[in-house]
Amino acid sequence: MQILLAGPGDAPARFSGGLFDPSGFDILEFHEERCPGRMNELLAPAAMELLDRRSGATLQGVACVRGPGSFTGVRLGLAFATGLCLARTLPMAGLDHLPLLALRAPRGYGEVHVVTHSRTGQVYHQAFGPGALPYSTPEDMDAARARHLAAHAVSRSGKGRVALLGTGLARNPEAFADIAGTVLLEQQAPTPQALLRAALAARYDGPPVDALYLRGSDAEENLATIGAQRGLTPLQAQSRLDKAQRDGTPVWSA
Repeated sequence: MQILLAGPGDAPARFSGGLFDPSGFDILEFHEERCPGRMNELLAPAAMELLDRRSGATLQGVACVRGPGSFTGVRLGLAFATGLCLARTLPMAGLDHLPLLALRAPRGYGEVHVVTHSRTGQVYHQAFGPGALPYSTPEDMDAARARHLAAHAVSRSGKGRVALLGTGLARNPEAFADIAGTVLLEQQAPTPQALLRAALAARYDGPPVDALYLRGSDAEENLATIGAQRGLTPLQAQSRLDKAQRDGTPVWSA
């Protein structure tokens, strides 16, 4: 049996998790909950409740979405999964979020473009063909560029209509409105079946599992401003960040 911690994905507002039996391709338990601002307090209890429902079963491995997505969400999911694996001596696998979402698109589209929220005006983007075959690598980009890529896909001969889905659509409605030849889908989270298939196909060679961030954190990119608010020069702020990353100490401690 496997437990799969499928969330958070592109925002620290959703937990999805399940217990799966790989021998019978069965979903034994599944739980999904929106919990904006409460992921830290709900993740572990929700996962442990899933385990308690099947207390007599043997846990064989843990699969966890590794990004791209919210820094907080990705860190929380990976940290809990890593701790569970280390405590129980279990193997761990990482799953990529965007291919899981691509599987939500119905058949018949020439391409599927997944666009999930990164930050203001930015999205994580990846293009896929039939069966969620990757046509590009995942990338953090301006929403305007993602629009251009979708429009360009429509213009290529023989591709048919292009589907777009993900939280980046609602966060950037102007960027993705009125693109001829495209269809905007409402799906924002993977299905339990897609998570199960990905878990069965994954490589269980962790922990640890490397996070797929694609960009620097907001704190790193705004380091000079944050440091100035604390009376530090950019050089001093960078020195503190380097020390924290090297020694595992708080960045802004005295």
